[in-house]
Amino acid sequence: MKKVHVVFDFIQLPIPEKILRGRKVHSEMSDNPSFPNPDVPLDELKDATDLLETRYLDARNGGKENTVLMRQSEEVWNDKMRKEARYVERIADEDTAIVISAGFNLAKQPIPAQRSEFSAEAGKSSGSVFLRRQAVPGAKSYIWQLSINVLPDTDDAWKIAEVTGKASVELTNLNPVTKYWFRVAVVTSNTTLPYNDPIMHIVT
Repeated sequence: MKKVHVVFDFIQLPIPEKILRGRKVHSEMSDNPSFPNPDVPLDELKDATDLLETRYLDARNGGKENTVLMRQSEEVWNDKMRKEARYVERIADEDTAIVISAGFNLAKQPIPAQRSEFSAEAGKSSGSVFLRRQAVPGAKSYIWQLSINVLPDTDDAWKIAEVTGKASVELTNLNPVTKYWFRVAVVTSNTTLPYNDPIMHIVT
């Protein structure tokens, strides 16, 4: 049987995603009977994640000292997450379900392909995102919608963010270090086409 390995993918994440991952691991491992005595106490991991968020927000205001403190907090967070991942791997003992229940990923897990016709990337300023869709010939307008944190299961739960005449838009005044879901519909002279499959983006 091939040995189960926890992938340290969290090390390469941008800091806003590290914050979300740290919170996820803390939440998933809390009160989880598979992990009675973590190598890194969960309160300690939570404190490291909270401090990383504080230092990240401070560094966004500028200043070399704030940036240095943020990087120091990031290294501490990386070290604690590595130790926690090794603990989970040891406890799992080839049980992939236990690894997943801790909020970590397995090595060589397939990554779902994202539709290239619709994309999201960081905007020009903090709290913004740039959305782009492949242009549709004959389109009259594009309806951009968003949802904060959760992927809605009904159309009523989506909020219209913008309506444009072109196939791209920059949304501003969003909440930093927050997960957003986005989708877009195309309006033609005859009908409104179905919304794209939603995509997730963490606003920085």
